[in-house]
Amino acid sequence: MKLDRVVLFVALLLAVFGGPWLVRQLRTLPQAHHLAARSDQRIVTIAVTGMQCESCENGIAGELAAVPGVAATEVRRSMQRAYVVVDRSVPDSALVSAIEMAGEEFTAEVVQK
Repeated sequence: MKLDRVVLFVALLLAVFGGPWLVRQLRTLPQAHHLAARSDQRIVTIAVTGMQCESCENGIAGELAAVPGVAATEVRRSMQRAYVVVDRSVPDSALVSAIEMAGEEFTAEVVQK
């Protein structure tokens, strides 16, 4: 009987304190119309060598963002990767060329999944 009360009390605490957090998390999920707008896009993962500093990351991100059809970029020096959300019509070669334009020390190759 006492154990039932303890379990009920813990469940109540979780609902009171965890409920608002859960609601906030659910509200941050993309809505259906946002997902539909991205249905004609793809995510390309590119292995990048030669990045040494934050300036390298910024230069590569800037060159990728300048490619027509690129919606978003994220460059991670620690992982030696660039992640690009791009229209399906944009060829991988355009992204690789953009990275190589950022500096002659950079090499890029699309990671096949």
